[in-house]
Amino acid sequence: MNEAEHSALDFLRDEVANGVICGGAILAGKDGRVFCDCGAGHTTPERKYVMDTDTVLDVASTTKMAAVITSLLILHARGKIDFDAPFTEYLEDFSAPLYEPVTVRDLANHHSGFGDVLGQKQRLYFDESGKRMMENMLTVPPPHPPTRHSWYACWNYLLLGMMIERIAGEDLITFCRKEIFDPLDMTSSSLGVPRPGIPAERLAQTVGTPAPGVIADSYARRIYRDGLCAGNAGLFTSAKDFAILLECYLRHGTTASGRRLFGEAEMAEIMPDRSEHFNDYRRFGWVIYQDILPEEMFGSVLFHHGYTGQTVLFDPSRQMYGIVLTTRYDDYAGAKKRRLEMLHLLWKMIV
Repeated sequence: MNEAEHSALDFLRDEVANGVICGGAILAGKDGRVFCDCGAGHTTPERKYVMDTDTVLDVASTTKMAAVITSLLILHARGKIDFDAPFTEYLEDFSAPLYEPVTVRDLANHHSGFGDVLGQKQRLYFDESGKRMMENMLTVPPPHPPTRHSWYACWNYLLLGMMIERIAGEDLITFCRKEIFDPLDMTSSSLGVPRPGIPAERLAQTVGTPAPGVIADSYARRIYRDGLCAGNAGLFTSAKDFAILLECYLRHGTTASGRRLFGEAEMAEIMPDRSEHFNDYRRFGWVIYQDILPEEMFGSVLFHHGYTGQTVLFDPSRQMYGIVLTTRYDDYAGAKKRRLEMLHLLWKMIV
């Protein structure tokens, strides 16, 4: 075991011992080679199976990047979408009034005004029926005009998911399987439910769910339950599969076999920079700056968190990625900060 793995294992064991997570896995690589691969704790509170980088779990909001943003880059590379066009050009059944035109880019960067209303228990589009929620999203107007700064909300990615389906002519589950997971040989990845054939010992249970293999996000869970697709959450994957996707990003959209999913024009849309320095500065959904990001990483890395205990990160300039997937049960804000600190440590180790 190398220094990176010793540090990562100590981090995971501390989080387990403190009751923050039930289990976790960390995987990091540079220049196409893995330099950290470790796991600690268990997949469920019953502690029957140990957790490692092959464990499959619901990765919450990192779904937004893995599924929706990757899909948008693929469609852009095929000339199917203009990021600066109003999203209503592609989602023609959207009928709610808007303060002003909202572009695809506005949705992706959470600048659209489709945000949650402070103090309101349920989101404006909520319904117990997942089908009705999706219908509501086409008729309920945004509560705010577009903003310059990000106003993070799942609503944006639910709309983007529907928009992708209209453009592609097939549901998001099918599109992601055919155009992302299968070409990249991500054999443990799927939307809505875990891939068939994954044994019980490889499935982890995330917070707020009754069993492994269940989506934690209550909105996405209702939507998938009712036969539709949600772009905000619901990806089941492993650290090893997620690494395959991040390696594709580091190769600027090319698979290991040489197939191009997207290219330089699409990478230019998301590349990190230092042009803005406000909390939650994003480029096509990937976070470039948050107030918990170590300053020396700003402008070099792209990252995203998942509510149930996940953080993924990659640095195009260093050809490095890092993945922390856990089953978080406590301390949302603190755990998120510590995951990023752990990735910062790994980032420094590969200079």
